[in-house]
Amino acid sequence: MIKQKEIKFPQEKDSTATIALLNYDVTTLTYQSKTAKEQFAVFSEIYYKDGWNAYVDGKLTPHFRVNYVLRGMIVPAGKHTIEFKFEPKVIQQGKIISLSSYGLLIFITVGWFFYERKKKV
Repeated sequence: MIKQKEIKFPQEKDSTATIALLNYDVTTLTYQSKTAKEQFAVFSEIYYKDGWNAYVDGKLTPHFRVNYVLRGMIVPAGKHTIEFKFEPKVIQQGKIISLSSYGLLIFITVGWFFYERKKKV
């Protein structure tokens, strides 16, 4: 059995804390948070671990499944920008394969052109 890292969630509530949704896009959600103390926030989006990454001020931060469906994360004290980005590995791998294929196709075409040119001379 694999032991998971124990996570300590903030116990004190900050009644003045706020989180506002700034941008809602297909692949990016941007929030602005302001808290006096470290807090745990639950977001009303579906948790999907494969592909979604959470960033606090541009730094990759872990997020968790909450109540089987939603996602949550520990929000540090202060004013921060929180982003959820959809960055699946399969899309990144597909980009690499596509670019490599295009490069190979261009290389073969240019090679064939110079081969035919040399053959005529």
